[in-house]
Amino acid sequence: MQVEIDDRTLRLIDPSGSYLWKWVPSNGRSGEILSGVHIDKFDIGSFHEEKYILHLNLYDKEKKVKWKFLNIYGAPHEENKMEFLAELANFCSRNKDPFIAAGDFNIIRFTSEKNKSGRLSRSSHVFNSVIVAQELIDVRMSGGKFTWSNNQENPTLERLDRFFITKEWDDTYSRVVVYKLPREVSDHNPLILTTEENKHLSKLSFSFELSWLKHPDFLTTVQELWLKPCHANYALDWFKIS
Repeated sequence: MQVEIDDRTLRLIDPSGSYLWKWVPSNGRSGEILSGVHIDKFDIGSFHEEKYILHLNLYDKEKKVKWKFLNIYGAPHEENKMEFLAELANFCSRNKDPFIAAGDFNIIRFTSEKNKSGRLSRSSHVFNSVIVAQELIDVRMSGGKFTWSNNQENPTLERLDRFFITKEWDDTYSRVVVYKLPREVSDHNPLILTTEENKHLSKLSFSFELSWLKHPDFLTTVQELWLKPCHANYALDWFKIS
């Protein structure tokens, strides 16, 4: 919910300056998009900002292929969802490069993507029509069915966040999997997309046992682990932390 992000804030998550950052300011309590591109791995051709989508034109230095990343914040209100879907469909129809479209689409695809009964809205049907017409691949998510909660006592749970890829992108980056991580601060679960080059992500599963709190060495052990040095070169290099 920030209109502007200054360099000090970016250095907190990227102290070594390994990423090139681009953001779209928030509109009240919604709409903000922040994207970071690792400059050692990708060349950035250009950015293109629309109302609901931030396009990043990338070039993979290792694989020597260009593709696009669409960071998406879909319209949160029903009266604006058709406008968002038109923007997404227009991009897909004129685009010629492989791409990933990812983010908070603010639309469910199926009734099973909500924990409470109800019928699909018109925007959900149009959303599915765009996906089918453009032959987008909805990447399977591991770790649970829902990605958002309204945090009420009797919560509403929905899958609003996802990754879509094109067949051409899938041909270049095989064995694509999306992992859902625990929700801590936000009302959304973080998602991570990985390919066969990053098999270490299969070890992300973690379950906290309440019985641990009763163990006499619990606090001491947590303190010792917390004070261990971090071996990451930058904050987003989370998989090197031990």
